Amino acid sequence: MRLYGLRIAEMADVFTRLARRISMALSTSRQTAATNEASGTSTVQLVLPGGEVRSDVPVLQNYGFYGRSLPGADLGVMFVTGDRSRGVVIASNDQRYRPTDLQPGEVCVYHSSGSRITLLADGSISIAPAAKKVTIDADVTVTSLTASGDIVAGNISLQKHLTSGVTAGSAKSGPPVSE
Repeated sequence: MRLYGLRIAEMADVFTRLARRISMALSTSRQTAATNEASGTSTVQLVLPGGEVRSDVPVLQNYGFYGRSLPGADLGVMFVTGDRSRGVVIASNDQRYRPTDLQPGEVCVYHSSGSRITLLADGSISIAPAAKKVTIDADVTVTSLTASGDIVAGNISLQKHLTSGVTAGSAKSGPPVSE
């Protein structure tokens, strides 16, 4: 029997091949080595389900954001036309370090060290560096500041600073001096 010029058996073969390509177009994988940053596009080695290893697979990143996933990270891979030799990493995640305490709607940038920047559900932003240090290399304008600890500027403590030229009465003291 023929349908549109093809025998039913031929059509079944076409659909089988098409189904195979579609099923092979996307896969999860596990990163097996550090990303290679030597060329213009970073690449990675990964292992697919069943133990199939692929090397030099390009990693797509969103513009303005960049991260180097660690070996052991989960990767989402797309294979162009289902061809396993033409893979591209389109997503990455690392279950070992991902935050598990976010509320619905919250967004978090996180690092394996434990550092986090979280856009909270109430509209505030939490910055929590694991090393307890933040470096800002720019002029900073602050509308309001509340500090639970001391503030130090140029070796002068806001809580413990001494002033020069102190006189009794209503006269003004001199500028602060470092200890």
